[in-house]
Amino acid sequence: MNYSDSLQQGNLGGNRSAAGVVTDELRAAILHNRLSGGERLRQDAIATHYGVSQMIVREAFKQLTAEGFLKAEPRRGVSVAILSAEEAWEVSQLRALLECQALRWAIPNMLRADFVQCELVLDELDASESVDAKILLNARFHALMYAPAKRTRTLELIENLRMNFERYLRFTWAETHHLEQSQAEHRLILELCRLRDTERACDALRKHILATGDLLVDSLNASQKA
Repeated sequence: MNYSDSLQQGNLGGNRSAAGVVTDELRAAILHNRLSGGERLRQDAIATHYGVSQMIVREAFKQLTAEGFLKAEPRRGVSVAILSAEEAWEVSQLRALLECQALRWAIPNMLRADFVQCELVLDELDASESVDAKILLNARFHALMYAPAKRTRTLELIENLRMNFERYLRFTWAETHHLEQSQAEHRLILELCRLRDTERACDALRKHILATGDLLVDSLNASQKA
């Protein structure tokens, strides 16, 4: 394949490491389907494209494999991970467990300013038109809800799962009309948080995450049968 056509040209200057730039560029190419599921990536070709060493590309491959974007197989090299209904289901279950716990910790610490910020993000999400904007604002809303928990390790785990799930969420929002229902659920969760109704808020969040996962699993299964 011609990497110069499929990958964004990386800017290797600035404060980020070369490996970080290559990682970000490859991740973006996968998220936007410029690199498709199952496609094999050649370490030497990518190194040449970015003008970096193969050691730097190997580091990027390692990071993206850990995030679930790439799949490494002995003697077969590295390929783009295929969207899997089974993995989508598993990640949804993990998200429900971790994010509900984070929300449970966060609610007692939420301030009026937190609710205002969340409301503003939801308003922006209502007005957003591009899938990129929707994905970004959706992530921001959830991050704002969990931030008052002040549990660094848990929030890092949630962010890692979110990053991996973005590819699936992008597929869902690009192929379905899920946003309207998702926004109604967001506003319900936020209102329950404002009321300090922890049990109902966590239950609503769990149903919200699992419903998105179920929709995605159904969409993936349907696309695989087509």
